Order: sequence, then structure tokens, then C-alpha cells
Amino acid sequence: MNKVVISGFYGFHNIGDEAILLTLTKKLKDINANVQITVLSNNPEETMQKFDVKAINRSDALKVARVIMGCDVLLSGGGSLLQDVTSARSIHYYLSIIRMGLFFKKKVFLISHGVGPLIRASNKRRVKRVLNKVQCITVRDVKSYELLMSIGVKPEKAKVTTDPVMGLECQPLDAGERIIEKLNLKDPKRKKLAIAIRQKDFRDDAHRDLLVQMANRLAKRYNVIFVPFYYKNDTKIFQDIHDKTDEHVYFIIDKYNSLTFMSLIQNMDILVGSRLHSLIFSLVAEVPFVGISYDPKIENFLETIQMAPVCSIHDFRPDAIEAEISRYEQNYDMVKAQIIHSKADLIELLKVNDEILETLI
Repeated sequence: MNKVVISGFYGFHNIGDEAILLTLTKKLKDINANVQITVLSNNPEETMQKFDVKAINRSDALKVARVIMGCDVLLSGGGSLLQDVTSARSIHYYLSIIRMGLFFKKKVFLISHGVGPLIRASNKRRVKRVLNKVQCITVRDVKSYELLMSIGVKPEKAKVTTDPVMGLECQPLDAGERIIEKLNLKDPKRKKLAIAIRQKDFRDDAHRDLLVQMANRLAKRYNVIFVPFYYKNDTKIFQDIHDKTDEHVYFIIDKYNSLTFMSLIQNMDILVGSRLHSLIFSLVAEVPFVGISYDPKIENFLETIQMAPVCSIHDFRPDAIEAEISRYEQNYDMVKAQIIHSKADLIELLKVNDEILETLI
């Protein structure tokens, strides 16, 4: 029996990372029905219940060392684990897990990483030293690959693939319909537009006022629904702007799993998002989307499918977003066809991961 340990940003109620873990565990079980999976999680009990795997506390160094010592393969990823923008601690934590796998002479596979930004020269050196020792690396976009090459990672170590969530299957529409029914839409026949943003980007009055103005203008012709992809943070937007929004603006504040969220997004007509996985969910659901950048990973993903952000959080432009939505309305079938074509291309890229996993497991 192959024993696999998975390390990533798991157990934090982040829909995108939950979806990554779901697709990884499903793929591993498809390859080998007897595989034993242990996830390093912030909430082990919840992870075990949701994904039918073993899980341990990611912060318990002794337990982590024991489980890695007893495994055959260590999977690190996916997601933006190796970056030093959000904090210095993040990159040190994930590198320490990889080092542990190397120390115990395990097969270490970095799967679908979004690498960077790497600001500090010392971190670039650390990443280079560690990654040149692992079994193999796949990255989810070309820019991540180019960054690895620029800091001295050996070309033969890395390949370009895509985000594992591209392997998520579309779901029956009824789960999403039930969420929408709970919102008690005043006019259910209106088209539905989802907004998936990071609440932290709209803490100042100026940005918040622009967001409210945009939502209220869009609500003149859509049911506008704020969707929290990172539950702990994104639901706070409800308290921030609820009293300032007009009718036909709604907020989802309950917790749901990633498959239910996929069903919800499939029920939308358009999505406006700065959360990376809101855009990826939309692509999988074949729902046209407008991207807003807060981090290079948004631009990297959109560039992969020949798109670009309409604006950034730092230069938040509701007029540009609304203009893009109007363009979609006038060319909806064409935009949707482009989405479907891009989806097929990225699903093809996932085979890079599949081939490596089949070799390792």
C-alpha cells in the first residue's frame, strides 16, 4: 500500500484549497484504490470527515515528522505556497515540510504550485536549494516556471501544468438552486451575477464606496450575489456594505463545501472576481467571468487563457468592469464559446500531473 502525505493550505475553510484537496485525493484513489492518504490540516477532524482521509494537525511538528517518516510520497501543493508577500512564515513552513521529506529520503512531488512573488534574495536561494533536490515539480502557469528558472532551479525538474481544480467535475444544479432560494430573491427571473472579492481589499471608505456603487448599478438589471470563497474573511463584506446596498443585492454568509459552490457558480450568468479560484470555478462551470487583479497569480492565470484583468484592486475601476459586462451581454454566446475552448485546453494540461502521479503511486 502506498502512503501519501499531502501538505498545503488545508483546513482553513478556503473553497479553492478545499477543491484542490478534493481533486488530488480523488485522483490518488482513482490511481490506487488502496492508497493511504494523510493530510496536514489546520482542522484535522473536519478534513477527515470531508475527504475520507487521515489527517493530523499541520502545526504539530512531532506528528508531522512521524507521518512523513512513514510515508512513500510527499505531495506539496497545490496553491501559492512558495511566496513571501503575505508573510515570511508561510514560505519557511512549506520549505520545512519539503526538507523533512528530503531528510527522510521520500519521493517529494511539488504539484501545481503557483510560485512567487519572491521578494527576498535569501528566500530565492532557499527555494533554489530545496527544489533542486526534489523528485519533480509542476507549476500552474508559465510565469511560475520562468521564476524558477530565473533563480536557478534545474529545467529538467519542472513542468508546466494547471491548477488541479480544473479537474473538478460540474455538479447537478439543484444544490446551487437551494442556496439561491434561501436568499429569497425579489425577482427570481432576473439574471444572476456573482461577485467574489477579498473583503480586506475594501476596508477603506473610498474602495468600499466604489464597490457599493458598482453593486447598486449592476443590481438595476441583475440579481447581484456576493459569494465568499474564503469564508473567514470574505463574509465580513456583509457587515461592511449590507446597509448601503439596494434591493437585488444579496450576500451568502453560510458555509458550504466546494462541490456545492461549484453548483452555485453553475447557476450564475456572469462572475466578477478577484479570488483566483472564483475565476477557475467559473471556467470549469463555463460561466463568463471578469477578472480583477490583486496579485500576479491572477494575471498569470488569465494570461494562460489569453485574457487579462480588467483592472486591479489598487486601481479599482467599476466603469471598466461594467463596460466588460456590457460587452459580454452583447456577445454572450461567443464569450461562452471562448470559455469552453480554454477549459478544454487546461484540462489537457492536467495530464502532466496525472502521468507523474501514476509513476509515483
